[in-house]
Amino acid sequence: MSSSLHRYYAAALFFALNLCACAPSGTEAPASTESIQVSPHRHIESPDWRDQIVYFVMIDRFNDGDASNNDQGTGEYDPNDPAKFSGGDLAGVIRQIDYIKGLGATALWMTPPVANQWWDGMIQYGGYHGYWAENFKAIDAHFGQLQDYQRLAELLHRQDMYLIHDVVVNHTGNFFDYNGTYDAADPTQHFFINDDSTPVKAPTQPPFHLNDIRNPEHREAGIYHWTPIIRDFGDIEQEKNWQLSNLDDLNTDNPVVRRALRDSYGYWIKEVGVDAFRIDTAFYVYPEFFHDFMYSDDPEAPGVMRVAEQTGRKQFHLFGEGFGIDRAFDDSVTRKIDGYMRDETGRKLLPGMVNFPLYGTIQDVFIRGRPTSEMRYRIETMMKAHESPHLMSTFVDNHDVERFLASGDITGFKQALTLIMTLPGIPTIYYGTEQLLTEQRAAMFAGGYQSGGKDRFDRQAPMYKFLQEVIALRKHYPALRRGTPKLVADNPAAPGALAYLMEYPQQTLLVVFNTADQPTLMSNVQWQTTQALRLKEVFSSAGTRHELTLKPGQVLNRELAAREFSVWEVLPTTDKPEVAQSSTSVTLSIDPLPSTSYVGDVVLEGSIKGLNTAKLLINGNLADAISVQADSNGRWQYRLDTSSMINPNQTHRVVLWSEKTGVASSAQEFTVKRQWQPILQISDAAGDDKGPFARYRYPLDASWGTSKGLDIQNVSVFTSGSALKVSVKMAELVAAWNPVNGFDHLVLTMFIEMPERDAGARALPFQNAELPDNMRWHYRLRTHGWSNALFSAKGAGPENEGTPVSPGAEIEVDRSAKTITVSIPAKSLGNPPSLSGVKLYLNSWDYGEGYRPLGEQPTSHDFGGGRADEPRWMDQTKVIVLP
Repeated sequence: MSSSLHRYYAAALFFALNLCACAPSGTEAPASTESIQVSPHRHIESPDWRDQIVYFVMIDRFNDGDASNNDQGTGEYDPNDPAKFSGGDLAGVIRQIDYIKGLGATALWMTPPVANQWWDGMIQYGGYHGYWAENFKAIDAHFGQLQDYQRLAELLHRQDMYLIHDVVVNHTGNFFDYNGTYDAADPTQHFFINDDSTPVKAPTQPPFHLNDIRNPEHREAGIYHWTPIIRDFGDIEQEKNWQLSNLDDLNTDNPVVRRALRDSYGYWIKEVGVDAFRIDTAFYVYPEFFHDFMYSDDPEAPGVMRVAEQTGRKQFHLFGEGFGIDRAFDDSVTRKIDGYMRDETGRKLLPGMVNFPLYGTIQDVFIRGRPTSEMRYRIETMMKAHESPHLMSTFVDNHDVERFLASGDITGFKQALTLIMTLPGIPTIYYGTEQLLTEQRAAMFAGGYQSGGKDRFDRQAPMYKFLQEVIALRKHYPALRRGTPKLVADNPAAPGALAYLMEYPQQTLLVVFNTADQPTLMSNVQWQTTQALRLKEVFSSAGTRHELTLKPGQVLNRELAAREFSVWEVLPTTDKPEVAQSSTSVTLSIDPLPSTSYVGDVVLEGSIKGLNTAKLLINGNLADAISVQADSNGRWQYRLDTSSMINPNQTHRVVLWSEKTGVASSAQEFTVKRQWQPILQISDAAGDDKGPFARYRYPLDASWGTSKGLDIQNVSVFTSGSALKVSVKMAELVAAWNPVNGFDHLVLTMFIEMPERDAGARALPFQNAELPDNMRWHYRLRTHGWSNALFSAKGAGPENEGTPVSPGAEIEVDRSAKTITVSIPAKSLGNPPSLSGVKLYLNSWDYGEGYRPLGEQPTSHDFGGGRADEPRWMDQTKVIVLP
C-alpha cells in the first residue's frame, strides 16, 4: 500500500469514528434520523426541470422572520455594514413563500444555509452569504434551526414548489493561509492559522477540522491542498488545487473528502427533502469528481443521485457554476462549461450548468447595445455545444455580478427577462429583480442593509406584474419551455432586430426584439412552408395585440418601434391575407457590391421599379433612413459616408425599403476598415498614485502584491470621424481574479465634456469629488474587470451615475503592454460634427459592490490613509482638451 493511500485510509477510519462527534456553531445535526418526524411532504417526486421557474434568494438579505437570531454576540451583525450579517433567516423566507409563488416561480434556490465562518478578521469580511462553511451538516445559527429548513421544504412542496440547496465542494472558509514565499516541497513554510476567525478557528465537522499542516496527523490525512491563493487562472494546477480568494481548498481527489462531501449533502436530501443542488465554484474541481459525487455506490455514503432515488426523486437536478464569459463570437468558455456536463467519452456528468456565456451576451446586447448578431451566435452556439441546454440555468444578474439596473435601463431589463423566458434553459430570477433593486446585495426587509427603511414585497409593483405576465406566457406555451430556437433575423453591426422561432411539435412561436433606441426594419424573414400563415400576437411590450396573415412563401417585413419586443403564435390558415405585405408590381434592388471590404466611402446603386422613391436603410435604422430617387431609367445611386463605422470586424447591411408597399430588397453586406488618426498623447507622472492628498494607501490583500496598479502613466487619444478611442497605459495591469474584461483591482472612470453643449454635471458619482478646472461632463465611462458602462449626465449626481447610453464602449486589453483601450462610437456621443474642443478627464480606483471604501487604515480590499467622505481616486489625469 502506498503512503498516500495509507494516509487516506487512516483518515477514513478517523472520519468514521468521529462522524457525529462534531460541535458546530450552528444547529447540530441529529445523531440519527429516528429523532426527526418525517412529514408526508418531506419527499416528493422530481418535476420536469425544463418547466421550472427559479427564484434565487440570498437568505441574509431577503427577509427577517426571527430577530432573536440576528446577533450572535461576536460583532458579526450590523445591518449598516455590507460586510456583516444583516438579519435575514429561514423564518423570513417561510413568511414570503406566497409572495414568491405569486410571482410565478415554481422553485426556490437559496444561498447555503449551513454553519459558516461568521467573520474573517484577515480580510474584514463576513460569511453572511453562506459560502464559507465550517460545518456542511449544520444550519447556521443566524438562519434558524434544522426544523425551520424542514418546515420550509414542506411548505414549498405543499404549494407544488421545489427547493434547491446551494452546495460547496471546493472549499471551506478561510481558516489557514500563507504569509511569504510558497514552497511546494515544504508547504509548512510561512503557513499560519487564521486566529482572526469567528466563531471558530477551524471547521468543527470531521474530517475538515484536520487543517493544520504542521500537525503530522493532519498532514497525513491529506484533507486539504495546502496551497496559497491562485495567482494564474490559466494554470490548471492552480485552478484546481490552489486557494480561490483565500478559501481553504479541499483535496477532492482524496476518497475521504469525497465520502465526507457525499455524506454531507446526502444528509440534506434525506433529512430536509431538498429537490436539487446548485454547485458553487464547479470550475475549481476536476469534472471527474462529479461522477463520484453523484453515482458512488459506497453503502455508507452513496452518491447524491443514489440518495435522491431512494427518496423517490428520479430526476434530482444538479447544476454547477462555471464563472466565465465568452467574448463575442468565441465559444472557449462554452466548451469548458460543457466539459462539466459530459466528458470527452460522452459520459454524463452534471445535468446542467449555469449559462454564464449567455448572461455575458445579454449584458452586451441589452445594456451596451452590441449588434444582435452576437446574440444569434450565442444562441446557436449553446444549442450546438450542449446536449441538454434546456437544463441549464439562465439569468440576467445574480449575487456575484452587478445588478442589471446598475448600468442598464428598465426597457432593456424587460427585454433581457423576456429573452430568458422564451429560450431553452431554466430561468432564474434574482431576488429584488421584481422590485427594481440596483444594489447587488441590498436587503428586501426594512431592517436590512440598504433597504431604505422599508419592506420591498410590493405585489403591485410594475416589474412584479410584468414578470407575472411573462412567466405565465412561458408556462402557457410548451414551445417556450421545451422548443428549439431557430434564428430568423439579426443585425450584424448595430442594435436592432433580433428574432427567433421556438419550434415544438404542433406549436411554433416567433419572438421579436428591437434592441435599438430608434425604429428598425426587420426584413426578409422567410418561412419553410407552402401554407398561408396567421401570426397572432400573444405578448407585446406595447400591450397591443395584432394579427398578420402571410401568403404561402411570402417573406415578413415589419417596422419595429424603438425597443419594441413581442411574441407571436404562428398558425397555419386558409384565410386570405387582409392586407398584402408586398406588391408584385414593385421591385427594389441593390446591385451586388464590387467588394466586401472598404477603407472609405461606399458607392451604392440599384433599381426602383413601380415607384419613384424608396428608403435606403443602413443596418435597419429607420430613424436615419436615406431617401433615394429613381431616374428615368429606374436607377439610383448614393455615396455612403462610413466615418462612423469604426469596428473593422463588423459587417454592415444595407436594404432598400418601401413603407407604402411593404417591399424590401435583398440585403448587401460589407465591412469597413477605417484608419484611426492619432490626436494627442500625454504622460502622467509616475508614482503619484497616492490620492489627492498624497497619503492614500493600497489595500492589503495578497492579490494586490507589490503592484502599483492604479498608477496612470500615459493617455493616447485617436479619432475616426466623430468616433473616439482612448488608450490608457498603467504602471501595472493585473488579473488576479480571472476577470472577464481582462483586468481587475482597477476601475477606470473617464469623463467627457462636449463643447458648446448645455447642462452636464460636475459631480463624480460615488467618488466624493467634483471635476477639476470647472469642467462639466456629458458622458461618463466606468469600466472594471466585470463591467463596462457608459452614462449620460441626465439625472447624474453625487449618488446617481446618470442615464445608461447605448451602444456602449468597446474595450481592448493588452496585458503585456499594460494598456486598456476604449472605443466610443459617434452615435453614443450624440453624433457631434467633430471632436475638436472635447475635454477628457480620467481617474483610477477599485470597485467591488461599488467604489471601494476609504478609511483611516487599509484593510484587505479597502483603501487607507483617508476619511470615508474624502475623494475616492488614487491617480488622475489633468483635463485633456482635444485639438
